[in-house]
Amino acid sequence: MITNDQINQNIDWVQVTDCLPIEKESLKKEYGLTEEMLYYTLDHHERPRIEYYDEEQILLIIFDVAEPSRFSGDISAEPIGLIIRGNTLFTFTANQTNFVNKLIRSIVDKLPQLQRDNLSPLDVVFKSLYYLAIQYFDYINQINSIRTRIQRNLREKTNKSAINQLLKLQTDLVYFLTSLSANNDMLIMLQRRLGKTLSDYDNDVLDDVIVEIQQGLSMAQMANQAAQQVASAYSNLLDSNLNKTMKFLTVFSIVLTVPNIVFGFYGENVNLPFMNHPMAWQITLIITIILIAIVLFIMRFSDFFSH
Repeated sequence: MITNDQINQNIDWVQVTDCLPIEKESLKKEYGLTEEMLYYTLDHHERPRIEYYDEEQILLIIFDVAEPSRFSGDISAEPIGLIIRGNTLFTFTANQTNFVNKLIRSIVDKLPQLQRDNLSPLDVVFKSLYYLAIQYFDYINQINSIRTRIQRNLREKTNKSAINQLLKLQTDLVYFLTSLSANNDMLIMLQRRLGKTLSDYDNDVLDDVIVEIQQGLSMAQMANQAAQQVASAYSNLLDSNLNKTMKFLTVFSIVLTVPNIVFGFYGENVNLPFMNHPMAWQITLIITIILIAIVLFIMRFSDFFSH
């Protein structure tokens, strides 16, 4: 779907969402976008990048945004495409990243009228990237909150649900680390490529975006390390519980072996002590209990129960 909007008298805003083949051809004919540009902006697996086409005077930016709707609520990162050609701003989004268009409109509408009238397409892009960058903070803080709750319950109980939650958190953080790192590389490349041609104000805004992305990257790295430590603690706890279970089963099997040995002897067709005694059954039980006590004493003496 292609929607045309106007941010101010100088900026035409073309919103492209879930572009269809016929709309793709329209973008080529009406706006002069090339097959290569559309390939980058419409590829859902494209990594953050910057391309500047000198001949067409077109700036293309691919930026990863954090979005919570994919995979039935799991947080992940998806690319969006931004193209600036003259006074025309193109935004390329999928259905799950269409919130970016609402964000851009919200950013523009909150500006004072004088500032809004003097906006350039690059101003809109940099302001939007700034807010998209700080959105990562909310999701990382949410991950930290869930991880803290799991960690707090670590001593009380260990269950499969908690382990699955930790696995999900680590998966989300891998997405964020990859996306934030790629976004950071792309913005630094943009600064090197166009920094000298940008105004002081645009350079300051771009610096702010880079700082926020790097801060988000640092937060994600610390959150990932904390999640790994909690997962490691859970793993050690599960191993400890398994060792206790195996130890119990070992003792139980050894103790149960003693009655089998005693009763096995008295089941043979040979003469044994006390076999004709009127209290033979009670005597075999006493012998069994004594042997079990000896086995337990030996295991206790050898510090078997202390590990």
